[in-house]
Amino acid sequence: MRLRLSIKFALPLAATILGPHAQAQSSQKPAEETETASTKLGSISGRVLADGQPVNNASITVSRLNSTGQFRAVPTNDAGDFEVKGLEPGIYRIRTSAPAYVSTTIESDEEPYYRPGDFVRVMMTRGGVITGKVLGAEDQPIPAVRVRAVLIKDVNGNRPRVTPGQPDRLTDDRGIFRLFGLLPGAYVVYAGGRGSSGYGINGYEKDAPTYAPSSTRDTAAEISIGSGEEKTVDIHYRGDAGHAVSGVAIAPTTPNAQWISINLARLIDGAPDVKMSQNANAKGFEFYGVTDGDYLIWAQYAASSGEMTVSEPKRITVKGADVTGIELIAKTLATVSGEVLLEPTTIEVCKEKRRPLFDETFVAIQRNPKAVPKDQPQLPVYGASQTAPDKTGGFALRNLSAGQYSFDVRFYARYWYLRSITQRSPTAASKEATTTTDVARSWFALKSGDRVTGLKVMLAEGAASLAGQVEPLKDQNLPPQLFVYLVPAEKEKGDDVLRFFAASVSADGAFALDHLPPGRYQSLVKVTNESDLTTTAKLRLPDAAEVRSKLRRDAEAVKNEIELKPCQNVTGHRLALRLN
Repeated sequence: MRLRLSIKFALPLAATILGPHAQAQSSQKPAEETETASTKLGSISGRVLADGQPVNNASITVSRLNSTGQFRAVPTNDAGDFEVKGLEPGIYRIRTSAPAYVSTTIESDEEPYYRPGDFVRVMMTRGGVITGKVLGAEDQPIPAVRVRAVLIKDVNGNRPRVTPGQPDRLTDDRGIFRLFGLLPGAYVVYAGGRGSSGYGINGYEKDAPTYAPSSTRDTAAEISIGSGEEKTVDIHYRGDAGHAVSGVAIAPTTPNAQWISINLARLIDGAPDVKMSQNANAKGFEFYGVTDGDYLIWAQYAASSGEMTVSEPKRITVKGADVTGIELIAKTLATVSGEVLLEPTTIEVCKEKRRPLFDETFVAIQRNPKAVPKDQPQLPVYGASQTAPDKTGGFALRNLSAGQYSFDVRFYARYWYLRSITQRSPTAASKEATTTTDVARSWFALKSGDRVTGLKVMLAEGAASLAGQVEPLKDQNLPPQLFVYLVPAEKEKGDDVLRFFAASVSADGAFALDHLPPGRYQSLVKVTNESDLTTTAKLRLPDAAEVRSKLRRDAEAVKNEIELKPCQNVTGHRLALRLN
């Protein structure tokens, strides 16, 4: 029997980054639930810590995914504790902010979501500070000039995947500036120009920015800042004249509409670096204070319906003169919609188990970063890459840029598993005939303006779970970065990406895997490195086929096979660690 329902796709629910201000971990796993599980109002509680100490009076904001209701906000107490009560069943985001504190995890691609009953541990760190003076040719202080810091490398020396806001301050009457609340990492600091947002007009808006100590962007000093660290950097202002970049932008819904956002990003080593934005008006747009160099420029516009239109980025070169006559035509982005089929089982042992709830299901679509040219910016998606189902179960993922995508579906019902993600579409030869594509194992291609329907997600009842302990050989200690992999033992299932799983091993050797389709598996314990795929979602990506094949070969050599039956909970499973 099949019950027709609709749902969405989801990113991993493992705790990673909560947003621009906090890193969090959920220490509470969902309890085993039956069909009669309570749907009463609940609460999300937690604690905010920085360097092991509580952060009091931090602001905790909780919002439900896909809800138009107001945010719920509470402060932390003296012990750093908080509790948000009266929450309906659902999936919630958490945002945390506190003066002088920041997050350290802007590198994550994943955002955790929580449900009532979870306990969240939020880890923050003290922000850094860059201060100094802006001085003229005679070392006289320059007041009321705008100064900004741009993060160019994270604490690990990598280009940040998510660019935080650029701190922006005017110098005081002594020419002094102070930029605080900075994430740990390397920055470039500059004075002059109109600003990253196009606002804050002043007497220096048409000047080319002067980077510390007295340089252009190409020779700017990199300033490294650690947690809570303060550094003094003076800028000797050059007062160089900048150039203008101008043109018109057109959105299909409202030609030459005001509030079309224009973005201009400087390219350094072929990748977008410092970015400026402003709104176009009926006459078009014009950036001042632009220095020589290569740039990408693109337009984006949000209609009242929430639908985004975005232009293809154009590459321009500024060299000793203004660049004019640019035309940016914004195109509607893509939308993907579909449904889910729930397939219950009649097996006796699975009776009275809780079914997946739409309110607690999270669906996501993720762009393949390897298929994006490195000089093309990651265009904004505005949260449409993830969603929760409405009351009827329908889903739609909107405002998706052109590219290759993969899907990920997560839910809380313990005894259910993800069986398939497919799309049915008409064939080229006949509109009546259809073809079915296995979306789970292949990239999903989208173009601007696509309206893709017919996606189907099959959730089946009868999932098993496996928990146990990794035991080192005598006189050995468990190494860090240890993971357990589960791969299909049946040859005919070797290409089924939804039968591959990964789980981290805790310091005491414990591991746990759930939502496992019944069947035969081989297990493998492996010490990983930074290049290894250590999450189930990454292990299932279409371009991870060679990794999956190697894991199967390694697991077959170990010969640690286990058969999992429908709705079986295996605990106390022992795996031996063998280090070569």
